[in-house]
Amino acid sequence: MGWRRVLGRLGLTLLGAFAVLTLAAAAYDWGSAGTVPVPPLDDHGHTVRAGGLTTHYEQWGESGPPIVLVHGFMESAQVWDRVGPQLAAAGHRVYALDVRGFGYTERRGPYTLTGDTAQLRAFVAALHLDAAHHSTPMLVGHSSGAAIVGDLARTDPAAVRRVVFMDGDGTPYGVGPGWVHHLFVDPYATTMLRLATRHTGLAERAYASACGPTCPPFDAQQWLTPLRVPGAESALKAILRQPLIGLTYAQERQVHVPAAVVYGSRDPQMGRASATATAARLHTHDVVAIPGAGHLVMLAAPDAVSAVLQRLSR
Repeated sequence: MGWRRVLGRLGLTLLGAFAVLTLAAAAYDWGSAGTVPVPPLDDHGHTVRAGGLTTHYEQWGESGPPIVLVHGFMESAQVWDRVGPQLAAAGHRVYALDVRGFGYTERRGPYTLTGDTAQLRAFVAALHLDAAHHSTPMLVGHSSGAAIVGDLARTDPAAVRRVVFMDGDGTPYGVGPGWVHHLFVDPYATTMLRLATRHTGLAERAYASACGPTCPPFDAQQWLTPLRVPGAESALKAILRQPLIGLTYAQERQVHVPAAVVYGSRDPQMGRASATATAARLHTHDVVAIPGAGHLVMLAAPDAVSAVLQRLSR
């Protein structure tokens, strides 16, 4: 009887704590509601209507061999702001698009690998980056963006001159087991997102951990504003309620365009062994480690990344 009494009290305590937590989350969600406007386009900003979606992108350079840069999870086209100008100065046309669900691209699903690949395919076609215009692009995908460029190379190899996986092996890693996504429900989902996007200190610590000491200072407008524009919150919840996008190993072996793998030597998400195995699946021996760089290698070492991409684009 004593144990039953203890367990009963423990159950009531947990139930009470759960009720308090739920009410607190709901109150926080109600008090923190609101969005911020999409900022005006900067000097390099553009939009294009393609495939039924308005895609925001940054462009540097007006002529030369094209390079299309695809960001990763919770990033935007702005992560390429240090590399894009260098590649343009070296004689390239450089495009960095916001993947649907992120940045300032229209929030419209499906937020799946198929949807993201369709967006990229429509984007390069709308900008006439194709063989008919002598402008087949090199595609560079960072982190989860590697899956998107890899999928286009797999399904439409004629649309791709070369593919580069950067700090990502193209598989759906990094967001935990599948059942975790079913726990991402309101009011807690909204609370977690708003804590992350409204409290600069949390985001700044995550940035410092991913980027390392050689990166520029954390820019709250660059990182947090895209996560607070109209539609961003619902899109993020839709994305987080499903597994991260990715290819299977078998699908990666179906990529038969020239390929390379680039990674930061201090990237905890992709070490030498992972990079080499990824390259093997892509039928290439071209593996490049960027010394001292973390996961956000394009911010940590833009000169080195630019030099590598210039070599690969020849």
